[in-house]
Amino acid sequence: MAKNKASEQEDLTKHLRNYLNKAAKEIVAYDLEGDNPTQVRTWIPTGSTLLDYIISNRRDGGIPVGKVTTFAGDPASGKSLLAAHILANTQKMGGVAVYIDTENAADPNFLKQLGVDTRTLTYLQPGCLEEVFENIENIIKAVRAKESEKVVCIVWDSIAGTPTKAEIDGDYDPNSRIGLTAKALAKGMRKLTETLGKEQIALVFTNQLKVNIGTMFGDPRVEPGGKAVPFHASTRIWLTRHEGASGKILDENKQVIGYRTTATTKKSRFGPSPRKCSFDIMFDVRNDNVGVDDEVSWLEAIKSSPEIARAGSWYTITLPSGEKKFQATHFKKLITENSEFKEVVLDILENECSIIRREGNTANDEKETKK
Repeated sequence: MAKNKASEQEDLTKHLRNYLNKAAKEIVAYDLEGDNPTQVRTWIPTGSTLLDYIISNRRDGGIPVGKVTTFAGDPASGKSLLAAHILANTQKMGGVAVYIDTENAADPNFLKQLGVDTRTLTYLQPGCLEEVFENIENIIKAVRAKESEKVVCIVWDSIAGTPTKAEIDGDYDPNSRIGLTAKALAKGMRKLTETLGKEQIALVFTNQLKVNIGTMFGDPRVEPGGKAVPFHASTRIWLTRHEGASGKILDENKQVIGYRTTATTKKSRFGPSPRKCSFDIMFDVRNDNVGVDDEVSWLEAIKSSPEIARAGSWYTITLPSGEKKFQATHFKKLITENSEFKEVVLDILENECSIIRREGNTANDEKETKK
C-alpha cells in the first residue's frame, strides 16, 4: 500500500510540473533532485583557501555561480583585490570576466600582477546605477546568445561609489535625493536575481562600510544602499584590516609590503554564519608577491589540530612516507615543493574548516560543526 501511495504521489508531482511548464511555455517548475536554477554547480576561488571554505563549506570552493556575493569593508581592506582574484580565476576556468568600475579606480598593471588577462577582460564604466543594471542585463543576453555553458562572473566595484541618474541630473543638496539608491537597487535586484540562477551568472558586488551615527549598542557599521542587496545576496562578507604594528607586514628595510585582514561571513546560505578567517594581502612587487598570500594562512588554521604535534617552534605532521618536522618559516616552501606534504595539509585543513555531515544523513539532517 505504501509503495502504491508513493508511486501515485510521484506521478501526480510529475503531472503537476509538466502542466505548469506547458502553461507557462517555459521551464518554471523543477525537480530539485536534478538540474535546477537554485543548484550551485560551479564555484569560483577567491584567492584565499580559508575564505573559500567559510563561504562554500567545501574543498575547492569559493563564490557560488548563479548567486549574488557581496564584499564590504573599510578603505584598503582588500575588497577590490579579492574581486580581481575572482576575475582572474574565472578566466583560468575558461570563463567570461566582466569588471564594472564606477569608482574609476582600476589599474591595468595591478590587475595583471594579480593574474587578470586584461586582453580578455571586459571593462565597463557606466555613468549611473540604472546603467549598471542595464549593462548587466545586456551582458547576460549577449554572452548566453553565443555561449550557453561558459562560466560568467560580473564584478561591480562599487555600490557606494555609484550615483543614481537623478543625483547626476540634480544639485549637490544631500537631502534632495534621499532614498533613491535604495529604491533603484531594490528594483534592479528584483529583476536580476531569478535570471542569475537560470543563466548561471556569478554576480559580485563590493561596497563600503559606513558608520551609522546614533547607534548606541552593537556594531555601528552598515552597508550603504538599503537592504535590497543584503536580502538578495547568498553570501555577504565583511573585510576588516588589522590596525597597528601586528597588522603590518614589513620587509628587511622596515617598509610595509603587506597587511593582515580578517573576513567575516555576515550571511551564508551554504553553512553557519558568522565565521571568520584571516589572511595576508601582499604588495611586494619587487619579489613578485602580490595579492593574497594564501598558503601562509593555512598553518594558523590547522596548528591546533590533533593531527599536528608541536614542540616549541617545531611542528610535526605524519605523512604516508613518514614524519615531517618543520618550523613556521619553512611551511610555505614545503607546500610549494612537497606535493605529499601539501595534500596531507589540505586534508587536515578540510577537517578543521568544513562542516561535517554525519554519515548517512540527508541534506536536511542535523549538521555537526568541527572546531
